[in-house]
Amino acid sequence: MRKVKFILFFLLSAIVTGQTKSRDTLTYKEFIYNVISEHPMAKIANLKQKIAKAKLLKAKGGFDPTLTSGIEQKYFYDKNYYNIFKNKITIPTPIGINITGGYDDNSGVFLNPENKTTNRGLWNAGVEIDVIQGLLTNQRRTDLKLAKIYQKIAKSQQQQMLNELIYKASKSYAEWQQYSSIYDRLLENLELSKMYLKNTKASLASGEKTAIDTLEANVYLQNNQIDIEKYKQLLAEKRIKLENYLWIKDAPVLLQTHVFPESKSITPKSDQIKLSENLDSIPKIALKLAKREQLILKQRLNREKLKPKLKLKYNQLLGTDKQNLDPIYNVDNYKWGASLQIPIFYRKERGKYRESKYKVEEIGYEIAQKKLEIQNKIAINQTNQKALVNQIILLEKNIKGYERLLQAETKKFEYGESSLFLINKRQEKLIESNLKLLSSENKMIVNYLDFMLLTNNIIPQE
Repeated sequence: MRKVKFILFFLLSAIVTGQTKSRDTLTYKEFIYNVISEHPMAKIANLKQKIAKAKLLKAKGGFDPTLTSGIEQKYFYDKNYYNIFKNKITIPTPIGINITGGYDDNSGVFLNPENKTTNRGLWNAGVEIDVIQGLLTNQRRTDLKLAKIYQKIAKSQQQQMLNELIYKASKSYAEWQQYSSIYDRLLENLELSKMYLKNTKASLASGEKTAIDTLEANVYLQNNQIDIEKYKQLLAEKRIKLENYLWIKDAPVLLQTHVFPESKSITPKSDQIKLSENLDSIPKIALKLAKREQLILKQRLNREKLKPKLKLKYNQLLGTDKQNLDPIYNVDNYKWGASLQIPIFYRKERGKYRESKYKVEEIGYEIAQKKLEIQNKIAINQTNQKALVNQIILLEKNIKGYERLLQAETKKFEYGESSLFLINKRQEKLIESNLKLLSSENKMIVNYLDFMLLTNNIIPQE
């Protein structure tokens, strides 16, 4: 498998030791690699670039030369009224000029005189020019620019889709990891409960403990068994939720029951979080910036349509002789034309221009607002990060204190100076603190994932 550098790997990675054959580990690195390479949403995201390339190819098609050919004939009462054979090629250019050329070969008893050609046909070559509206800014050229900008939009959409997919998948893995750790803690607690019950029964046999002590130890064991069943079900739910992101060869896969996540999360330190001042690369903002570019182009096109339409056509006519099709040039043989179109009120054109202008202003405000929102979210995220770091430090100290208290209470119990009730209370407080620590570590992971998503760093770099 390819080596992939995962930004979040150090957030969720673990040092796993002492594994047996009956328990396998699905590492975060293996999991997220599968999501990126196999998940349908990741494949849909990759199609965005292909769609963008198809749009660009379509826009370039506006500059493809066009060949037009047609023939018309009429026969009536054994007479050839006319035979009209016309061919034309049009070559568009980026500006409002089309290069044209053609060949006509017409004949017939009743042929319209304007269609008459010399001997073996008539060649022509010329240009069609949009003199005022459409010379520098036109629909064809604008479509090409819009398609090029769409490449940026597609890239931002692809990145945003992958960002959100990896974010959700990573949160799912973190939850699976959290509940797996809780389940392991409760299993350890269950084993301690069994040991206490065994020791109490032994003390009962020797006369050091009473039947009430045995009953109390048995009830405590049953309570722990109830907790085990409860979290076993919750762990199964988290496992199923994780399986939503596991695919191989376009088919979903299920985890085996002996597969577990990495056992310990390495959470980031507060100084690892740095705020970037440049937010333009963040997909949500980059997407709006690209759309603003498109709106500006449409605004220019609509402004161009406020001009009158003046089209000029000029064709040099090149006759032929009876022997061959070689064109014969004569400067006096030509045809030309002009057409002018001016709307009386320009209401449609003015309306479109104003609409496009206001849309540019609107998206400008949206970009400014979105940047402010992201900056504030990052600031809140950093504040939460520092608070969670301090909270985890205190919880770790708290756990060490409860461990010492439990050890001391156990020693006193062995010497007959304490009771099983006090030991159970110490152990409950220790378990409670461990669960709080796991919950805080999970919040730290989610908080860090939020930061990585906000700053566009959540996609692993190969």
